[in-house]
Amino acid sequence: MQRILQITLLLLLAGTFSAKVFADAGCQLTRNLATGIEHWQLQSGKNTLVPLYKGQNAFLLQCDLAKDGVLTFQRPGLISHQLDLGSEVGLTITAGQIAYALPQGLFKATLKLEAEHAYTPRFKWQYQQDFLTASQQHSLIMGGFYGLGFTLMLLSFVVGWRIKAPALKLYGFYIACLTAFLVLQEGQLFIFFSEDIAELHKFAYILSIGFTVLSASWFFSNFLYIKQDFPYLNYAVIGFSLLVCGCAILRALFAESLPLFWLGAIMGYGTLLIVTMVFIVSLVQAYRGTREAGLICIALSIVLFSLLFRVVLLNYSPFIQRYGFVFALAIESIILALALAQRVSRITQEKDIAEQAANLDPLCGIANRRGLNSKLATLAASDPDDQMLYAAFYIDADDFKSINDNYGHNVGDMALQQIAACLTKNMRQHDVYGRLGGDEFIAIASFKHIAEVYKKHTELKQAMSCVTFNLGNTERTVSASVGCAIFESLPDDLDDIISASDRSMYVEKNNRKLGMV
Repeated sequence: MQRILQITLLLLLAGTFSAKVFADAGCQLTRNLATGIEHWQLQSGKNTLVPLYKGQNAFLLQCDLAKDGVLTFQRPGLISHQLDLGSEVGLTITAGQIAYALPQGLFKATLKLEAEHAYTPRFKWQYQQDFLTASQQHSLIMGGFYGLGFTLMLLSFVVGWRIKAPALKLYGFYIACLTAFLVLQEGQLFIFFSEDIAELHKFAYILSIGFTVLSASWFFSNFLYIKQDFPYLNYAVIGFSLLVCGCAILRALFAESLPLFWLGAIMGYGTLLIVTMVFIVSLVQAYRGTREAGLICIALSIVLFSLLFRVVLLNYSPFIQRYGFVFALAIESIILALALAQRVSRITQEKDIAEQAANLDPLCGIANRRGLNSKLATLAASDPDDQMLYAAFYIDADDFKSINDNYGHNVGDMALQQIAACLTKNMRQHDVYGRLGGDEFIAIASFKHIAEVYKKHTELKQAMSCVTFNLGNTERTVSASVGCAIFESLPDDLDDIISASDRSMYVEKNNRKLGMV
């Protein structure tokens, strides 16, 4: 009797232990093949890699759940899917991945999957509350990336068109393709649309891969000056990107009649090769001192690392496979935005410097004719009510030809520089003045009363009557005649102002010669 009780107790303990093990395991997938039976133990909240063959795959799903759960697996690569609970078909849950509701308790079900090619998706079961929490976290992470992508894309297009920067527009196109690719990869459009869009979704997803690779290659080629510095390598980068894009188009259009494995391999390893080539170029350009190349190198190293897990080390880390690429692309997008911001800032500064240089007379350091035209519009805008008087003072050096002939052009240049300095000293900061060319200068100013015009004209004549400059140890002088033309409203054309003040200046010059001034 004692022996019977001992055996009974052992059996109960063994049963309890095995039931606990099964309960802890939660669910198990079994597949019967001609070569034998395959088992996969699915643990709560953990990914399990289950290989699928091309065509039909049938699994027996056995679960013993303490409460309602959810079975999830990846959508890409599947043609159809169905969970048969015996008396009813499993209820799908709206989510980015394929998700089936699992009932509480002990049950068996048949899972039928039709794959378009052999691959290894991730399977996971969770309790329903854990699934909802994880889904919200995932949506928050991806929503942040989508917002970042949309913002960067919009800014790139707007700023790129405004300042005419091709690299910014190419970056915007790349970010648009990248964001579309991740939206389609994560399957979050199925949250808003039914399974009826599955074929269209798959078509768009495959195309987005090709166009993301193509747009990225074009952007990096432009940004890293690959076309200018490494023309043959540029042909290779663009050529491989076109090959990847072409394979994506073929795979999207002729999925049923083409070898998908080889097309997928070309796309995966082709993308890895492109990123590697561009990464090496960024290292070389950073070593050569190309600006912003160092940031590009950091961004590409992160993407290259994540691609190794996506293309080569497929079964190493499910978490890195799931989120590594997304985080890598997010970091890359931010670093590229920083690199672009630096370049745009530098280009803008260089453009401003070039604009200022184009508006300045290189000899005298004051406005040239182009700069005068630009400032004239600003002067007119300062008096919208047209209540001011305007005066143009035309200055022409006296006997300047004899200075050049007798002392040389270097001395003539010094004389012009002193006249420009004298003009700058006697005009106000908001007045418009500059060199027209040769020995001719002009100043345009606004006044409230006619008496102010006469006063300024007198001041300029006195200042220009004897402009001194040093020639070695000798002090030299040069004089200039100053003509004045008064306008009740400022003419739009600089030539009209010059013409009127020029006539006045010649009258002034003749009077000086006749000793009348």
